[in-house]
Amino acid sequence: MRILFAILLLLHLLIHLLGFAISKEWITGPESLNISSEQGILWLIVSTLLLIIIFLFILRKPAWIILGIPMLITSQVLIILNWNEAATGSIVNFVIFLVVIFSIFSWNFENSFKKDKIAAIRENPGKQRLISRKDIEHLPGIVQKYLHYSGFVGRPRIENVQIRFKGEMREKGKSWFNFRAEQLNTVRKPARYFFMKAIFKGIPTKGYHRYDGHTASMNIKPFSLFSIVKIQTEELLVSDMVTYLNDICLFAPGALIEDHFTWQEMGENTARVIFTYNTRSVSAVLEIDDSGQLINFFSNDRYDINKNQKFMFSTPVAEYTNFGDYKLAGYGEAIWHYFEEDFMYGKFYVKKVKFNISAQD
Repeated sequence: MRILFAILLLLHLLIHLLGFAISKEWITGPESLNISSEQGILWLIVSTLLLIIIFLFILRKPAWIILGIPMLITSQVLIILNWNEAATGSIVNFVIFLVVIFSIFSWNFENSFKKDKIAAIRENPGKQRLISRKDIEHLPGIVQKYLHYSGFVGRPRIENVQIRFKGEMREKGKSWFNFRAEQLNTVRKPARYFFMKAIFKGIPTKGYHRYDGHTASMNIKPFSLFSIVKIQTEELLVSDMVTYLNDICLFAPGALIEDHFTWQEMGENTARVIFTYNTRSVSAVLEIDDSGQLINFFSNDRYDINKNQKFMFSTPVAEYTNFGDYKLAGYGEAIWHYFEEDFMYGKFYVKKVKFNISAQD
């Protein structure tokens, strides 16, 4: 869809360039089309704006929306002045106008995520102290092994982690759909901000999942225009605590030394972690192999929001990859263990992980 719109903009640009060329008498147009030199300057201005808009649109820079408004106004004035020959250009302008309107709503929706992200980073300034062997000595031995394997010992304490994914998701009985996502987790004041972009049933859809440590909300908007799902419940809050715990265990295990997390010894390759914040607690069992790789995460505390009931939830992970100085899982799955069957509803491919980012990143 983005490619088709870029092609439409390019064709619109070429048509306006033709108008400028006709005004300069470089080419001959219809006899009834009389474009003066002065009017030709406006055709050239629209062409220039369209060239810049195409460039910004391809680079996904929101500034193209701002330039789109004066371009549309000027283009439509030129079409009205040459209505008999250029009337069909109004259809193109109308399509561009709709995309501009949708993009304004989209930008506004995504900007709410970016504002929350910046505010959270500023509330969680980075610490200079390194994670030492003494910092991890209270952890179960197999968890210590995981922190050594993943490369967190001897490196800075974690205040925040930014993760970028692509993947596939589905609901039970429905087809898979592709998505891209960015999220930020903070540690000292636990929070998770997750923003997803997807094509769902052919419709561009965005979703914002927000957990600030005290409340949790989920908002899904097709075309970024209206909410088809808007939830803020106690069950979602508890579930988001489990999701937050899952994120930390998988992508920022260096943060597991903090006071929010307590531990229970279990088997040789398993340990239970309990995350407590704001009077609530959730827990999970980590399965770690002999090499020190976390290979699965199990929790009984997460609600399936569609059923409003708790089921065992797990996230088997694999394909450990170097992300800068750290070695982390590059692929994971999300599975509900229903009474009647196991149902995998998500596949996640990790593209980028970055720690202790600043508000400018």
